[in-house]
Amino acid sequence: MRSSGRFADELAPGTSDIAMSSIKLTIIAVVLSGAVLGRPIELYVESPQPDAPEVALSHIRADIKSLLATPQPELFQKHLQSVLALCEDSVLKLQFAGADRDAQAKELVGYLETIESSLKNGDVRRSETYLVEGRRSLDLARLSRSDGTLQFYTLSFPARWNASKAYPLHIYLHGRESDLPLSVVASTFTLEPNGEQPNDTAIIVVPWLRGNGEWRNENGSEPDVWEVIEDVKTFAKIDPDRRYISGHSWGGDDVWAIVLRTPDLWAAAGIMAGSAASVPAQLNLVANAKHVPFYLWKGEQDPIPNRQANLQYFRDSLTQVDDPPRVVVAEGVAHNPRPKDRAAMQTWLFEHVRQRPNHFSFVIDTPQHRGIWGISIPQKYPDAYLNVEPQVSFECWIKDSTVQITTANSSRLDVDFGPGGMNLAGTVKLIVNGKQIFDGSVPSKALSLTW
Repeated sequence: MRSSGRFADELAPGTSDIAMSSIKLTIIAVVLSGAVLGRPIELYVESPQPDAPEVALSHIRADIKSLLATPQPELFQKHLQSVLALCEDSVLKLQFAGADRDAQAKELVGYLETIESSLKNGDVRRSETYLVEGRRSLDLARLSRSDGTLQFYTLSFPARWNASKAYPLHIYLHGRESDLPLSVVASTFTLEPNGEQPNDTAIIVVPWLRGNGEWRNENGSEPDVWEVIEDVKTFAKIDPDRRYISGHSWGGDDVWAIVLRTPDLWAAAGIMAGSAASVPAQLNLVANAKHVPFYLWKGEQDPIPNRQANLQYFRDSLTQVDDPPRVVVAEGVAHNPRPKDRAAMQTWLFEHVRQRPNHFSFVIDTPQHRGIWGISIPQKYPDAYLNVEPQVSFECWIKDSTVQITTANSSRLDVDFGPGGMNLAGTVKLIVNGKQIFDGSVPSKALSLTW
């Protein structure tokens, strides 16, 4: 349907700012072409279709601005601003979708309409639902420090959250999703964060995976995990000994990759219907995480052929390093866990508390993760680009106040005895590769050694 007019401000009042900008550009182009050709012109402006993304966006914008017109708690205000920014960003990107534009527009409209209709719900409009009752997840946008793009995560507070109290943190890595971020945002407007179970224990965070990819350093997804944790620390306190990580499917694959390289950060880890492809066995990294309890879950009727073999590999490789996992095979279930399966895993995870072992070892295979428990080996060629370094490793024994470390393929070592590392106090003796290096009070800074 077409409506004629001379000016953009004669359009329907519901027209969004994005649609208005597009229409103004069209008017300018037509006017300029008419002026060049010296012909009289009559303007015809196309109104957006009732089911166009711009229409739903205009309604979302109006609702959120009305909520922001009254004073709101800071985090709830950030949530509302984040939802609006993510909706606007998604509609803007649609202009560049190319051949997939129609399919993406149809999918996007579904998510926008879900958010639009849910914003009428009094439950969604109340900050207490999120900050006091813990019944819904906040959507919190942020600019990535890695590449400056707009990213986000969802966060569920425990009921009666107290900003001055330190809480357990559960990072959940989702599996394959739609490439549109609003698929996750829309789900927070319709679903309880923990399915059938209320959240009354931990801060639960779900970072966005940037579409269908892997939680890897190369595409920015793994840095997102660390940046999200730092972002949460700006407004909430986290118990450093009760941090948990779990994931489903692709997210489970990368729980494996992340924990084998950062085992000192986690009290326990869960993998649901995941694979071990993210860390080839030849890298010999499994022993890095021998002190991390693992929960392994698989649906008995999972149609993905390699999941049974991967479950067996997880079980065998962990058992071989004296870290037998908890294994659950859900009878009659396919690839996706039920809410009660996720709840059971989370209950098990939360039973564990992180403790520094007195004997541990670490094999290094990436420039990003250079050590654990305050012991690290700097890069041999820190400024080299895509340079393959020899695989380096270390092993540590701690007995009373004596720390003994052996290294392989390295002539440098950094050692932090303080709270950010081994958390030792008083006097300490350090022996490296059979030679005593230090004997005295715990230094206030990490020791940097070269030989």
